[in-house]
Amino acid sequence: MPETKGKHSQRPVRQTRNLRKGRSSIPRARYFVTLNTKNRISGLSECGVVAQLRLLLRQMHQAGDIDLHCATIMPDHLHLLFTLGGRLSLSQVVRKFKSLSKPKLERMHLKWQANFFEHRLRPDTEMEAFSRYIFLNPYRKQLIPLNAIWHGWILNRNYRPEFWDHLEQEAYPRKEWLSEGVSARELIENATGQAQPGDE
Repeated sequence: MPETKGKHSQRPVRQTRNLRKGRSSIPRARYFVTLNTKNRISGLSECGVVAQLRLLLRQMHQAGDIDLHCATIMPDHLHLLFTLGGRLSLSQVVRKFKSLSKPKLERMHLKWQANFFEHRLRPDTEMEAFSRYIFLNPYRKQLIPLNAIWHGWILNRNYRPEFWDHLEQEAYPRKEWLSEGVSARELIENATGQAQPGDE
C-alpha cells in the first residue's frame, strides 16, 4: 500500500536532473510517462483531484497537445500513455499539465516532483503491454479488490487494448494477471532490451 500523507518510508534519493539526459521529443511519437508527487506524498486519488486531472487531460487531448490513449491516477503518481501532438515538445506538455494542475494540488498540500520519467515507444513496439500495466497498477498495489473499478483509470474511447476483450464480467481484471505482473523498469527493458532506472 502507498504511504499516507506525512508518513514516509525510506526511498532511494533520485537525481531527477539526470532524467533529462538523452531525452528526445518527437512529434507523433508514443510515450509512456510517469509523474510523481514530491516526496511521493499521497493525495492524487482523492475524488476532487481525480476529477480535475481528468478534465485537464481531456482539455489537452482536445487541444491536440496529446492524443491520450489511457492513464491511471494513483495516490502518489500518474501513469500516461499518449501520442505526442505536433505543437508542443514532450517537456512543454508535461510543464503545461503541471502548471494547470498546480492550484488544485496546492489546495491538497501536494506538489509535483521536479522532473518526470518517460519512455518513447519504438515504431514497432505494441502499446498493449504498457496499457495493461497501467490498468493493473492499482490492483497490483492492492488499492482495490478485483471486483471493483478504479476511479482513476482513463481509457480513450477510440483505443481498445486487446486485454479489454478478456476482462471478467467485461469490467474486472483476471486474478492470474496479477501474478504475471512486471515492474515499469522490466516493462521498458522488455520493450527495448536495455536496462532502465527503476520506478513504480
